[in-house]
Amino acid sequence: RKFAPRCSVCGGAIMPEPGQEETVRIVALDRSFHIGCYKCEECGLLLSSEGECQGCYPLDGHILCKACSAWRIQELSATVTTD
Repeated sequence: RKFAPRCSVCGGAIMPEPGQEETVRIVALDRSFHIGCYKCEECGLLLSSEGECQGCYPLDGHILCKACSAWRIQELSATVTTD
């Protein structure tokens, strides 16, 4: 527990389950996550590297799903002036 990486969402140690020797740690934006904690910061969708449109689309240091990332980009674009 002392040397295990910590999940940036829940703060818990990322360690194998009892009886297991290995575990999966997701690393994104230089932060570590449990599989169950790796979710879109906006809508809470569980992110995964598997499946269409369920991956991580980071924006400004935030972990987002494809839809929320696109929405934020659209919002940012609407506030930018073309002076």
